[in-house]
Amino acid sequence: MNHSIINLMTITVERYLKVVHPFWSKKNLKRWMIYALMVFAWIAGIVSIAPVAIVTTVLEDGICMPFFVWESIKVRTIFNFWILFSYLVVPVIVFVFCYARIVIVMRRQARVMAASNVEGSARMSSSQIQSKRIKWNIIKTMIIVSACLLTIYIRTRSKYRL
Repeated sequence: MNHSIINLMTITVERYLKVVHPFWSKKNLKRWMIYALMVFAWIAGIVSIAPVAIVTTVLEDGICMPFFVWESIKVRTIFNFWILFSYLVVPVIVFVFCYARIVIVMRRQARVMAASNVEGSARMSSSQIQSKRIKWNIIKTMIIVSACLLTIYIRTRSKYRL
């Protein structure tokens, strides 16, 4: 789950750069960077949870008890806050910021296109309709991704009682 969240943030930032800063991204964003970020997402996801999974897993009466045994409540609380902040708060902030900026840029582009439209303003052109569809798709994507992230987080937390 952790690497998926990191990967979603990476994709979101990449979309943000391509839409909001197209010239900069075309000049500076290389294909190898995207591949390196994919590898980083997997490594960071594994490294962030593997030590804790190993330390808090014990064998009791022949049953493996993952994530249930914490020697200190303070350590468990600190870990839970770190996970909450790193994999819920930060991603939602990134999603909302990036997709909001994308919508603002798309709206600005639509206004420029509408101003240059020589046809009457009473009739909506196909480019304006397409622009509205794109904006709504961006907003729906942001809402769906954030809602799914929150749902997954809540289900995982209740399953493992962290």
